Amino acid sequence: MASIWLETHGKAILVKGDTMQIKDFLKTKGGKWNGGLKSWLFPGSKKDAVLQDLQSCSLVKKVDDRTGSGDPNATLSAKAAPEKAAAPEKAPAKRSEPDAEVIELDDNVRITVNAYQGKIGVDVRRFYRDKASGELRPGKGLRMSEQEWEAVCAVTDRIDNMLKEANETSWSVEGDLMVSITGGSVDLRRYYTDKNDGEKKPGKQGTRLSGILWASLKAEIPQIAKKLSEAGAAGSAKPQKKQKKKADEAPQKASESDEHKKWRLEIKKIVQGKDLEKLSARNVREQLEETLGLQKDGLLAQKDEVNAMIKEVVVASAS
Repeated sequence: MASIWLETHGKAILVKGDTMQIKDFLKTKGGKWNGGLKSWLFPGSKKDAVLQDLQSCSLVKKVDDRTGSGDPNATLSAKAAPEKAAAPEKAPAKRSEPDAEVIELDDNVRITVNAYQGKIGVDVRRFYRDKASGELRPGKGLRMSEQEWEAVCAVTDRIDNMLKEANETSWSVEGDLMVSITGGSVDLRRYYTDKNDGEKKPGKQGTRLSGILWASLKAEIPQIAKKLSEAGAAGSAKPQKKQKKKADEAPQKASESDEHKKWRLEIKKIVQGKDLEKLSARNVREQLEETLGLQKDGLLAQKDEVNAMIKEVVVASAS
């Protein structure tokens, strides 16, 4: 009979141990084998049901809950000596920021629901630890409009089927946004048309999620939908207040000023530690667009303002 234990992995749970004896049982319960982790993967939301199913399985001698929640001594064999529980991984945290809901899928991948330039969107982005300052900074990722996000949610079943069948394929979900299944991962990315050959090619704006991170993202869909609804309701109420009196236009100017402050702060981070003589304004602007989750040339209309900021920051850094 099998000895089994449960561990956490991001938003998912892993079933480990003598699973070969019960692999068919785990398949019927919706588990997916992950060769890299040598474990069976289940959504974290199904932990209680998985634990109960394992406890009632006649092929399982003992099942330990090492997820750091519930009864740590949950087991079918009271006589068996409890194994030393593995230290649970840090659970993904949710934390609020002004006008934004931040959801951490793991230590490096975050989802942010917020408004940018008056438009509500969902930003999925990888972060990295700056070696010089130790700060966590935004890296490459993808910002989707509400319509694009809903289009992705509409094809989650199709994506799951492609992953299950290990079928490498890609298709357009909305406009230039493509989803690709490759190597057991889900890649959400904007494509552009190459002017030289007219072919669609992957751009820089995108994010690739492992099967585990994809499962974690799906688990957050209800929460993201709630935040989008709240943000949309708050946004629709603002124009009515502005129409009452012109004095209400003043906060909008302050908001634009705050936006420019954010640009300046991100520009400082981008140029920090760089060779200023080899740094071009266009390169800095492209990195700023990527950091802000904008499409390529998303700041082209504000090029003069951005270039002026870059020049001021570079001059200040060189002095």
